[in-house]
Amino acid sequence: MTKTESTIRFLFGASRKDIRPLVHAVDITIKLMFSQGIPMDDIRVTHAVYPQVAKRLKTRSGASPSAKTTARRIQRLANACWDALVERNLVKEFLGTSLRDLQAPRDLLFYLAAFSHLGIPFFEAVKRYPELLFWPGQWWDDKAETHPHT
Repeated sequence: MTKTESTIRFLFGASRKDIRPLVHAVDITIKLMFSQGIPMDDIRVTHAVYPQVAKRLKTRSGASPSAKTTARRIQRLANACWDALVERNLVKEFLGTSLRDLQAPRDLLFYLAAFSHLGIPFFEAVKRYPELLFWPGQWWDDKAETHPHT
């Protein structure tokens, strides 16, 4: 079980939900943000994340679901995950601040990506690494020696 999967399973508890679409979406977001150095504002989840998740998933017939169907599944899971964060009073622990509402389901991908990859709340990650928002260049390799999980 990956760190992303264990984090999301922790949030959902003993749920029977198929969390794979959300796990894949967060893992792809981690790859885009931290391996490829793409800032959040430049990641278009409808083009860069959802189609990749659809390729990883298979239906019972063995075919991949459409990107649109996959996007809806991820959005529903993201909203349910947000509800779990709120219900369990974990918003501040995972985000580093109190938010009342999730602006868009895509935002949760970034919140969970930062928490899963760095092990710190999202807004703390943004304070430490403002390049997550605006990428000036190969910043992550320069900071690798201070990265908490290397």
